[in-house]
Amino acid sequence: MNKRIITIVMMCVSMVALHGFRAQAQQSYPKDILVYQLENKVKYQGKAPKIGDFLTAYITQDETSEIMGSLSVAWNHYLRNEPQEPCCQFIVDDKNGYLRYTFDAKLCDDFEDLDAQTIVEMCYWNCADGKHKLIAENVISMMDGKYMIGQYSGTMFYIYDNATRQMWAVDDEWLGAYVEPVIDEANCQTTGKEMTVPDETVAVYSLPQQGKDINVVVYQGNKKTEARLVWDGMRFKQQ
Repeated sequence: MNKRIITIVMMCVSMVALHGFRAQAQQSYPKDILVYQLENKVKYQGKAPKIGDFLTAYITQDETSEIMGSLSVAWNHYLRNEPQEPCCQFIVDDKNGYLRYTFDAKLCDDFEDLDAQTIVEMCYWNCADGKHKLIAENVISMMDGKYMIGQYSGTMFYIYDNATRQMWAVDDEWLGAYVEPVIDEANCQTTGKEMTVPDETVAVYSLPQQGKDINVVVYQGNKKTEARLVWDGMRFKQQ
């Protein structure tokens, strides 16, 4: 009799756990967190899009901006397997869904006296609902070895719908991905050199090529604080 009761209890616990797993897998994104839809659908070959397919859809939205124009030209050279300018470098990691573009002005003949860098990262996560992917696009600006708030710097997030092949810009605060650029004087560290101009505070995101979490460092002069955004399958939790 006791064995039978134990068996029934174990079956009930298993059913509750399975129900919880199914509920988590079926959760999705509410429409009110969608900010705007990118005009072009994501085009790809094969069973699923690669990181480069998301970049192509993204840069075709705004080729008129300076950074997107430069990135677009360099990306077309990459796709055609054509030589790049020395100042333009790509890392394209299809296996891990990660891409990085670096423009280093001092390596270009036209800008050799300018110590400026622009870094564009992109990566994506497969969502637990099985219906979406989350794409992050991150632009980092540097001048004279210091991080700066550039015209295009910052991090944007997009939800990709597997069924419609559309990308939507999404509210980063709802995602748990917003880190306020404020130095906590009680818990900050000091760096060996100034990483920003003294009165400027910059939150620098580093997208993951390996793993799923995002590292964020907030710099102000020679001070810094760090945060980690842990991916849970649909959103981030800040640590």
